[in-house]
Amino acid sequence: MTHHRSSFTRRAALVMGVAALATPAVLRANTPRLTRLVLQTPGSGPGILLAHARAIGAFDGVADAVDLPIWSGFDEMRAGFVSGKVPVTVMPTQGAASLYNRGLDLRMIATLTDGHCGLVARDIAGCDIADLRGRRVALSGINGFTGHMMRLGLGAADIGPDAPDLLPAATHMEAGQLLLAGRADAALIAEPAATAVLRRARDDGQALHRGVQMKEVLGRITGLRPVLPQACLAIRSDHAAEHPWLAGALHDALVRAAASLNADPGAAAGHAGALLDRAPALLEEAIPFASISVRAASRARPEIEALYHALLAADPGIIGGRLPDDELYAL
Repeated sequence: MTHHRSSFTRRAALVMGVAALATPAVLRANTPRLTRLVLQTPGSGPGILLAHARAIGAFDGVADAVDLPIWSGFDEMRAGFVSGKVPVTVMPTQGAASLYNRGLDLRMIATLTDGHCGLVARDIAGCDIADLRGRRVALSGINGFTGHMMRLGLGAADIGPDAPDLLPAATHMEAGQLLLAGRADAALIAEPAATAVLRRARDDGQALHRGVQMKEVLGRITGLRPVLPQACLAIRSDHAAEHPWLAGALHDALVRAAASLNADPGAAAGHAGALLDRAPALLEEAIPFASISVRAASRARPEIEALYHALLAADPGIIGGRLPDDELYAL
């Protein structure tokens, strides 16, 4: 019996080996992958990363086709995600905690940037938060992430929220347009919009300057390194359970893409221009300020929770009144 079983095993192995050479498509069909991946992204730094990832084939092992719809506001992103129409999305890291604590079953896969927003100011080189007292400051999402970060910074600088005149804008570009039009003295703007505003100012002969990056401001508040885990990749828990391999595969794909992007910003800018409707030269200039870095959520957790603690101290309602538990973190 032993000899018969051994002979059968050798014959079976031979047949399987020949079949593998003859029918690679069959083997590929047995590898976990999606027919189509729909992944929402904002038109900011993470959008550059995702466009580049698709262009270099980083998602080839994940899905046959990849769609990257751009969301222009938190409500739009949330609607697609909550409905289940778009079960994987880039969202503000603060927004992930808020949705999770309010009962939406989601998991955070990774953070995608160490912070990609900062001040742009008129006639103030190196403008810092303390320089905003008595000035007009434009910012989008005055009750969203940008507004929360501005109020955190003002509080840390011992400036009341009414000391600067905070001017609401619908988008980062609109905040920049208020600055360009002379209706604001400074603006808090994310990339690549900040670079677009500075390039326009140069063309118009206006003296606009980059100021402090909000990752530096948060570092002062938390005592950690200057990092603002501003955006994350999130997946609905039901989708993660249906495809248990997907979170890890997406993380690995984006780690590869981030390394490629930072090694060759020009190529990444070329790949992202059409998706973000921006000139590649502009995106290449913006990439160093987009601080693209992909870190598994559990690895980034100390810095994520430092941000959450700061937000809770400022206003517990921002993230639903408590620190999210372990189940938020997919990896």
